[in-house]
Parts: sequence; C-alpha cells; structure tokens
Amino acid sequence: MPIVPTAAARLAYMIGHPIAHTAMPAGVNAWARDSGTDAIMAPVDVAPEALAGFIAALRGTANCDGAVVTAPHKIAMAGLVDELTPAARLVGAANVVIRDAEGRLTGDNTDGAGFVAALTGAGVPLAGRVAVLFGCGGAGASIAAALVASGLGRLDLVDPDGEKARALADALGPVARVASAPESLAGHDLVINATAIGLDGVSSVHPLTGLRPDALAGDVVTKPPVTPFLRQAERLGAAIQPGSAMALAQIPLVLRLFGWTE
Repeated sequence: MPIVPTAAARLAYMIGHPIAHTAMPAGVNAWARDSGTDAIMAPVDVAPEALAGFIAALRGTANCDGAVVTAPHKIAMAGLVDELTPAARLVGAANVVIRDAEGRLTGDNTDGAGFVAALTGAGVPLAGRVAVLFGCGGAGASIAAALVASGLGRLDLVDPDGEKARALADALGPVARVASAPESLAGHDLVINATAIGLDGVSSVHPLTGLRPDALAGDVVTKPPVTPFLRQAERLGAAIQPGSAMALAQIPLVLRLFGWTE
C-alpha cells in the first residue's frame, strides 16, 4: 500500500469562489487514504476572471484527471470544455470536468444525481410527490432534472430570473412549472434550497411558513453544516438533508469519472 499522496499521485482539483466551505475534498482524500490510492483532491479558490486561464493550465497538467466545480463557475465551465455530456448539456452547466490523456476536456453534471442519491439512500420516496425548488442556476437545474427523472409529480421552480426558470421548465416538460415563492408550503412534500443563501449563517431563502412535519427540506449549502433554512425546518419537525449529503453522495460518481475506481 503506497504512502499517500506521493509525487506520483493522480490529481484532481476542486474549484470555486469561495472554496473553504466545500465538503468533497475532505471526503475524496479520506477515501484515498483509507483505500491506499495514490490520489489527491486539491481545493483551489479561483476568481471568475481567472477561470479561463486556470482551465487552460489544467489542460497541460499531465498528472491531473480533472476537476469538480462549484459556484459560481458551473455555467461558465460549460463554455470552456470541448464537449458536454447529455446531463450537462440539458442544464447548461458542468460541475465535473474530466481531462483525458491528450488534455481534452469533457464537462459533466452530477449535482442532481448526487442530490437524488442522497434522498433515496435515506429512504425518501419521490414518485408522485410535489416539490418546490429555489434557484435555477447550475446546481438547481441539475437537481430539477434528476427529480423530474425520478418520477416527481410536480416541481415548482422559483428564481428571481424568470427567463432562466422558464427555460428550465420548458426543457423539463409539464411536470415542472415556473412559480412565485409561495406564502405557505403546506402543499409541498419537498422544499429545496439550491441557492447560496444561507452561506452567511444568517439568511434563509424562505421562512418555511406552513411546512408540514412529514415534509423534507434539502439544502445545497455545505457550510454552515446546518443552515438557518434547515434549522427552521427542524424546529417545525420536518426531516432535513444538508448540503454535505449531496456532496458526499457524488463522491462515488466522481471517482469513476476520473478513472480512480471501476
């Protein structure tokens, strides 16, 4: 078993701005240590104006197998790679970049698959249920697509950018519809925050008025581990899914995409 990581380690980046709140590097590096795999994920804070230059350098980094991408770069990343998988093309955003031996880059999107995998792993039923999703950016669009594919009965899309929400609803079909932020959530089984609201530890995307105790509130924000949005859901007796659950559920998917597992 190698001492990990060595100078021969396979490398992947985790890029975003900011980056300190992300959960995936610790999870991937713990897997590498425990499995004896000579690989490392390095978190890098890349400002938007530096993103294109960073990706150009990544192409020439021979020991790098790619990068995981977080806000605010997911949509911009879709325009910097050579090709997109169907999942990334559908939502117009890439949260994983896979680098091949020639430096060619493929953009994929695993946010939605990870979010739904965490839900189903916890035994949460999705078929026929009614959900409201706040935020139709890169993560939100991917989650929306995965929820619709899981057999959701109705998905309300809430975003201040009405055109963005409309385009996503049109892409997903009749199950998805554009909506305003509801005054009451009594008619929703799932309430999901796919925005950065809550990262400050103070703000919340919705006061959760009317949230039922048998509902679930999910968040994509990973720091604080339990956001004000989720704390309020707990006070109302509802189940919660923190952002770290989505991140950790993506690790097996990401490891396979990088070629680190079969």
